[in-house]
Amino acid sequence: MTVLTKKNGATHGAEWNLEAVERAEDWALHELEPADIDEVPHSKDLSALAEGTLVVWRELDRALAGESDPVRALQDHIDEARDHMSLVFHRFLEGKSPSLEIRINGDTIRPVDPFLRSCKGGQTLPPEPLQIGDATVTIEAHILPHISKLSASEMALAGGEEGLRRNQGFYVYRNRRLITWGTWFRLARQEEMTKLARVQVDIPNSLDHLWSLDIKKAFAHPPEPVRKGLRQIVSRIADRSKRVYTFRGHRGWAPEIVPAWKRFEGREGKFRYEINRDHQLLQALREEIPDSAGPTLERFIQMLETTFPFDSAYADMASDRKPELDEATDDLADRLLDTAMRMLASLDAQPALRARLLDQLEQIDPFCKHPAVAKKIKEQLQ
Repeated sequence: MTVLTKKNGATHGAEWNLEAVERAEDWALHELEPADIDEVPHSKDLSALAEGTLVVWRELDRALAGESDPVRALQDHIDEARDHMSLVFHRFLEGKSPSLEIRINGDTIRPVDPFLRSCKGGQTLPPEPLQIGDATVTIEAHILPHISKLSASEMALAGGEEGLRRNQGFYVYRNRRLITWGTWFRLARQEEMTKLARVQVDIPNSLDHLWSLDIKKAFAHPPEPVRKGLRQIVSRIADRSKRVYTFRGHRGWAPEIVPAWKRFEGREGKFRYEINRDHQLLQALREEIPDSAGPTLERFIQMLETTFPFDSAYADMASDRKPELDEATDDLADRLLDTAMRMLASLDAQPALRARLLDQLEQIDPFCKHPAVAKKIKEQLQ
């Protein structure tokens, strides 16, 4: 392995050669003379730059041992190195004016943001500083968008379907360089419902001794004061990730929305879901059926609530399969228009309530899921 570095107009080089180490029986580092530097492949490319570093590997006998196709095996190693550096140094490579450029065989490495901040539908919580003596550790949580909102290329950046689950957890940076990632440090378990949670932890180099950093800066274990701080926020972060699956993109729990379902917290951590008895469509149905059918309708609603397939829904939402939702089909506008007219018809004798219902149409399930269509229906009916 040969390393050349140019700065302030001067180029210096050094080389480790395993054969030379074996002959000398010493882990000797060979400093290169100017003539040796000129013989290093791509040294002319380095001389054309104002400053930079060139790393050259040659005679890769051990890395390619036993390979039937050494060229293909070498390319696989190059791809692995590219993927590794695009993630580990992504904060140096990002932006219009990156502070660092890395190229392998002339090909520029592109940064990979593990938090997918450029993708729509994600969430970033406010940074939380954690004081350790005179140093500050900064914690910033990110919740990735739901898988259904990711394109194929964005899904690949997230690590694929398996990578989503495997790469959840803390991402520890030392001076912007990613040290370790994809672990909860035993403060939480890796679960399907938390696989969208990734937490950025920035540590200064003044805390190296507390983080048990190894010599390669490739692993870090948080000290007890930091673990206490992380433990306080990990449950809150995990809850955010679960909500993305549970209420994915649905504002039905916001106070201004009239949802079809309501969620209630019970005792001892239990919860239940109930159909919203105040929903205008259900009220319209009650107006259309005789009073004698009211109790039967209520029993049917109760049956739906008590037989809700929680286990199956949990498994489906935790998987990477997409649910078949009420998407924008050709007959969507007609179906929503018919629904709105039925709701209004139940209020024929109450013009004030009809006007109020029409005014709030875009805030009622299922119209709130399709605001553009709801707006047109509202204008048409007005």
